[in-house]
Amino acid sequence: MILAMKELKTLVIWAWLLHLCFIASSAFAQQDPSTMNGGSMMAMAGRDCAVLAVDKRFGSGPQMVTVAPRRCLVVNSKLMVSFTGLDGDVQTIAEELSITASNKISRETNGLDAIERRSIMTPRAMATITSHVLYSKRSSPSFCEPLIVGLEANDLGGSIPSPNNSDTIKSKVMQRMINERRKIKYKPFICLSDMIGAQTTSRDFACAGAASKSMYGTAEAMWQPGMSKDQLVQVCGRAFLSAMERDCLSGYGAIIYLITPDGIEEYDLMCRND
Repeated sequence: MILAMKELKTLVIWAWLLHLCFIASSAFAQQDPSTMNGGSMMAMAGRDCAVLAVDKRFGSGPQMVTVAPRRCLVVNSKLMVSFTGLDGDVQTIAEELSITASNKISRETNGLDAIERRSIMTPRAMATITSHVLYSKRSSPSFCEPLIVGLEANDLGGSIPSPNNSDTIKSKVMQRMINERRKIKYKPFICLSDMIGAQTTSRDFACAGAASKSMYGTAEAMWQPGMSKDQLVQVCGRAFLSAMERDCLSGYGAIIYLITPDGIEEYDLMCRND
């Protein structure tokens, strides 16, 4: 009888300790700024195209606040930047990136109209600007992870013209328009950046957000090289929604942006809301 009482006390103590550990881990997860507002995003590369998937859930820890797509910055018809992390930092970084990119384009493209100016910005240039902006805040980093997705031409070649030579810039733009009419080949560009601007480029897929671990598993299982745009949208949609069902801080629908040489197409997907 005495031994039974001792064993029962031991079990109660261990159960209480496990309960305290669970409470502490849950509180730590809720206080993590990078996942406080939830949200996830995934990018995949295909044949002459790329897709970007973002979810719609915006919360405060486990509490739901509203349903709206993630913030995405559309630089031009072949380049997008998506963000995940603390919403206040996301808004700040997105606004600063938009201003910095616009200033750079204006300095280097005097005498061109708005469409021609935006077409100058390449995905690699946008990734460099993003890293510069984030690294400049390294002493007090923002809890924000940008994902740069776009298309870059294989045969652009050459260096960027001098800002003072407007004729050279105009000829560069005209040559680019001629190349586009010739149906030149494009290759997808995917670059994920961390809070201080360290870049990770990928030729297949990249994931970020609260459900990144689940998304990497589903993306690795479903992605195949050389997929067409229709196949890429279907595969990315299935992989993204499958990962959303395994994470309570993401989901509530998804938006898929298909980036092709002809422009950006948008697909709205439904998923579980529990």
